[in-house]
Amino acid sequence: MPAPYLTFRALRTKIAPRWLTAGDGGKLGFALDVMKDALMERVRLGHLARFPQQDATGTPGPADALDALGRDRGVIRGIDETDRSYAYRLTQWLVDARTRGTAFSLMKRLHAYVDFDGSRGVSFRVVDNRGNWFSRSSTGVETSSLNTGNWNWDGNTAKWARFWVVIYPGTRWIDSGANWGSAGNWGGSTTWGSLTITDEQTRTLRTIVADEKPAGTRCHTIIIATDANTFDPSAPEPDGTWGYWSNRLATALYLDGT
Repeated sequence: MPAPYLTFRALRTKIAPRWLTAGDGGKLGFALDVMKDALMERVRLGHLARFPQQDATGTPGPADALDALGRDRGVIRGIDETDRSYAYRLTQWLVDARTRGTAFSLMKRLHAYVDFDGSRGVSFRVVDNRGNWFSRSSTGVETSSLNTGNWNWDGNTAKWARFWVVIYPGTRWIDSGANWGSAGNWGGSTTWGSLTITDEQTRTLRTIVADEKPAGTRCHTIIIATDANTFDPSAPEPDGTWGYWSNRLATALYLDGT
């Protein structure tokens, strides 16, 4: 709010004649000034809504303004992400755009959505048809292993433009005890299978991958692996038959790519 002496109501009492500051004239002037002050406050808030952060300390803007800015800048808010964290990421949208289309940029954005503060212990991998591996640990450490030739999803080496995303969910999504035939999954918000990931979250994961993937490529599958020892670059599981559902790991959830 502006300082009290900067309002129309306060200024009128300082510069207007007495017949506009007392009695019926004062009441009429006050009523008009209230409307003018409300209009100016609306202009002030509208100006502030243009900026995710309101001061040098990182104070976030209004929550509804952050949501609108996020839609405009194409920055998806993370699960349970705080206003302060989201406001900061909104200021970095042009910086992040410089690396868009790379595996590390994709994993960074997935991390911001799934585990914005690192408290869930989520880590990621991206691997393509040539066996180029890119990894991001739960603490943000990035590593790569290139041209290993050890990833063979279905034996088709000609489809060079395919890649796979592997998410190790930590404590973000856990085993709910439900299974493919569980009544609790029919018509519910969680996906079929045994994890607590929701339908909305799976759609958001696919949206992020679609936005971040390199031009001309296709994400074949998004794999959520609950066993941290699986899909390791030094000993990957796919052996040319993993394109078939019956050969897939029971410790992983396989989502259609994009």
